[in-house]
Amino acid sequence: MPDGSQPPLYSVAVTRAPAPLPGLAAACALLLLAGCSGGSSSTAAPVAAGTAPLASGTAPTSAVACPDAGDGGFPWPAGIPTDLPQPPGAVLTDTSPAAGGLTVVKFTTEQSLREGVLHLVRALQPAGYTLGRGDAEAAEADAPFTRGALRGIFRLVARDACTTDWLLAVAPEVPGAEPLLPPSSGSAPPSPLPFG
Repeated sequence: MPDGSQPPLYSVAVTRAPAPLPGLAAACALLLLAGCSGGSSSTAAPVAAGTAPLASGTAPTSAVACPDAGDGGFPWPAGIPTDLPQPPGAVLTDTSPAAGGLTVVKFTTEQSLREGVLHLVRALQPAGYTLGRGDAEAAEADAPFTRGALRGIFRLVARDACTTDWLLAVAPEVPGAEPLLPPSSGSAPPSPLPFG
């Protein structure tokens, strides 16, 4: 110390935590094991059409083993490039052309939201598409992409742990038109996409 005095001494009391209640650790372990070994089924429970998506902020469980989605699929409608990667087992639910060359396709897959996002990350670039900066939340993900004059976006919404609803919007680049995908910096005009 600059004035030559000694630094103050501090007293610290150390106490031992009381022993846990007998059997508490065993009960916790039993609950964990019961949650993990609840049995599994080789088929997913049927999901009614129009089932509401998971509540906002509710994360689908990634520990659930989803059934194999299979190859399946459907031919892309007019306005969608035929070489655009499609997730396995996709089932078409709706398609609609919109103003300005925008084509909207809705479909569903029997896979988790995570599996759907990983499919896009792994498949778009090798097919010649540039994956843009997307957005992901617990039960929803957006994945914008471009290739040449084509621009589009996938929106994935987890209906349950093993069912994902998809919305695909694709449009050709039109000089002077509002961008389909707003820029990542600065303020952007509202998106013309049907889901905001």
